[in-house]
Amino acid sequence: MSAHSTPPGWYPMPDGQSRFWDGQTWLDLPDPTGGAPRRRAWLGWVIGGASALVLAVAVIAGIAIVGELQRQQSAAAEAQAQEQAEAQAHEDAAQEAQAAAAAEAAEQSERDARSASVEQIELSIWTMAQGHASDGLLDDAPIDVSCSPVGGSLDDLTALTTTFDCFVAVEDMGDGTMRGYHYNSLMNWSSGEYTYGFGAP
Repeated sequence: MSAHSTPPGWYPMPDGQSRFWDGQTWLDLPDPTGGAPRRRAWLGWVIGGASALVLAVAVIAGIAIVGELQRQQSAAAEAQAQEQAEAQAHEDAAQEAQAAAAAEAAEQSERDARSASVEQIELSIWTMAQGHASDGLLDDAPIDVSCSPVGGSLDDLTALTTTFDCFVAVEDMGDGTMRGYHYNSLMNWSSGEYTYGFGAP
């Protein structure tokens, strides 16, 4: 009867490793395939770590890009708001300038109207003085009439009435002075009516 024995060689073990059988006993030799799984595990860790690093870099880059986009949007919004504010300020200034110009034009128109009214008063007193000269109340015919506001100015557009001292010249004295008579007038700027007469106001 012959005995059967397992031929020498490497055989797998339950723990996943391999051991060498010399035909009679197991030898404690290094597993020639034991390095491969470790290398594969190490390579897996390297690949996994690299993937995680790439993912982390991508996330950081994404956050940076989003932050930059938000910053650009915020800067654009601020620039637009500033531009709108400047445009509004320019428009307000233009409207204020236009209103001021309109007010100045209205005031100048009122001054011109008051000057024209003074000319009308002088014409009325000139006519009255001519009648007085014809009636003998004046010793000579008038040669000039000049009316000046008493205690005020035609530029004072707040005044509702103005009193005028009107000088009727009847003789040029040759020394820069005139001889004549005083008349008076009271102008009501609201109604545009005036009174006038002989004598100082």
